[in-house]
Amino acid sequence: MRNCCAILAAALLATACTEKLGSGRACPDLCPIEEVFISDTTIQGVVVDSTVFAGPAVGSEGRILLATRTDGAIDLRGVLRFDTLPNTFTVTKNGTTVTDTIQGVLQSQLVVSGADTSTRLIPAGDSIVIAAYDVDTVGVLDTAVSPVAALFVPSRKLGEGRFPSVLAIDTMRIPLNDSIVGARMVGNGRLRIGLRIESGGNTTVRLSSTTGSRQPVLRYRAFSGADTTSKDTLLTWYPNSGSPTDDQVVKAQLADYTLVVKGTPPPPTGVFAVGGVRGRRTYLAFDVPRRLLDSTQIVRATLHLSQVPAPLAEPGDTALLEALLGTAKGVVKDISKRTLFHEPVTFDINGRIVGAMSGLPQVAIKADTTATRSIEVAPILRQWANVDSTDVPHTIILQLPTEGIELTELWFASLEATPALRPTLQITFVPRNAPGIP
Repeated sequence: MRNCCAILAAALLATACTEKLGSGRACPDLCPIEEVFISDTTIQGVVVDSTVFAGPAVGSEGRILLATRTDGAIDLRGVLRFDTLPNTFTVTKNGTTVTDTIQGVLQSQLVVSGADTSTRLIPAGDSIVIAAYDVDTVGVLDTAVSPVAALFVPSRKLGEGRFPSVLAIDTMRIPLNDSIVGARMVGNGRLRIGLRIESGGNTTVRLSSTTGSRQPVLRYRAFSGADTTSKDTLLTWYPNSGSPTDDQVVKAQLADYTLVVKGTPPPPTGVFAVGGVRGRRTYLAFDVPRRLLDSTQIVRATLHLSQVPAPLAEPGDTALLEALLGTAKGVVKDISKRTLFHEPVTFDINGRIVGAMSGLPQVAIKADTTATRSIEVAPILRQWANVDSTDVPHTIILQLPTEGIELTELWFASLEATPALRPTLQITFVPRNAPGIP
């Protein structure tokens, strides 16, 4: 008899259309003779969809992202700040440690370890050239783009490194101009280095940053006057920012950052976007009838989205789409800020989302495809059953775990698209007091 009821319960959950089931006719001794209705309805559900630039904040990306395209559609560069440079160094002479004043340097180089080659696209047989420039500015806002980008000119070039296109590259060493580096140290000044890819092809490189476990370093051999013994000592100095002085968090983040000269293009009317650089999220607000949330047990809920190919997607680009329960209260009116409030998530060492409270799986989606995507969101709708939408609006935040550190983005038809392409919500439910349903 126990098996009989189990088979019946499985049938109940497997039914995907409106159907009336006699729940106890086959095993009347243990199962109550009561009819159960399973209903399936599709509603528009989504009443607001809005794409916003959610970040991450400049300098907090976790990686320095360099990218270029032959058509000029993408231009991402890096900036590393050495706002406090040493003018002395410590060396051991004849068993005694002494401190000398720097008179100059030799073999200065920028060393960036932990280069992520998984997203690098280099033409077969080609090499990649990364050039370094002096991009120090005066009287310019820390987050300004155009004034810094304008300093990538031949007269300010510090050096360049050429690297093979093999995937084994992990540490990149870019030789620098000793005269300029030494002069900045002698004058106790600062050095701000801009990095740009200057090889051909559509190339993307992710470099480690100060927010990671393997920081970039300025490496050099210093000397003082005629004493050449110190030249054999290899010294290192780490990026650091001296501004802004009124925000220590931002100050630390700006030790290095991605300079977005030209990021992924904004979506056109009728499309919302997720991912890209500088990272986008989409805010979805829902209006689900209270009778479905309060008086039924939701068995399944599926958000259907019509995907549009992202214009800059490379063949094989795949993104993991994350649907998160929005938790912003109604008093927060700015939609951009609302996307920052969602269910708790966990991250890996690269800042990628690896799990959320609702337990919804990430959905792997190719970026260059036209398709209908189905995202299971039943756990989120069950949360809404106990939440007053006037207090906490019923919302879902769509984002990628790699926002701001990869170019990959996903495009979907929005509420402004033709009716057949707009988002819909399909809900399968049973009455809350149905037998066998908690």
